[in-house]
Amino acid sequence: MKDGLKHVALKFLKLKPIYSQLPVVVGVPIIVKNSKGEILLGKRNKNMYAYPDFWNLPGGLVDYGESLSHAAKREFEEETGAKVKIIRKSKNIYEVFPTKESHFHSLNIPFFGKIIEGIPQARDETQEVRWFKPAEIKKMRLAYTHNEILKKEGVVK
Repeated sequence: MKDGLKHVALKFLKLKPIYSQLPVVVGVPIIVKNSKGEILLGKRNKNMYAYPDFWNLPGGLVDYGESLSHAAKREFEEETGAKVKIIRKSKNIYEVFPTKESHFHSLNIPFFGKIIEGIPQARDETQEVRWFKPAEIKKMRLAYTHNEILKKEGVVK
């Protein structure tokens, strides 16, 4: 999402008279592996509101009225410039509670995907993209609950 959390906050402020609680947002990270079994991660820009300079799975927030799978594909392309085909949606939902790094409450619904067009490159909210071996990721601290997602989904052991 190009406007990031500011976009979400502005939408919420318009609805605030109707709702008395803060919104919970939905994130759709995508797990993409290459033929070597490496996992694609993106490094968030230094000026990001949440988790600046952290590595994470490509993905982002679902826009109002948008399907989960469409949001996942759109966010992947915005952040990497490559197009992805959705292989499957995880049956798990991961919760992110407000912290000093995230500042908001979100539910993450991961997808598994395969690149069908293009070569991933840093774009939009991402300063770098790179393929990592699962053993490397195991030692990293990723943004949001992405470490937990990769572990529980059986991608990183």
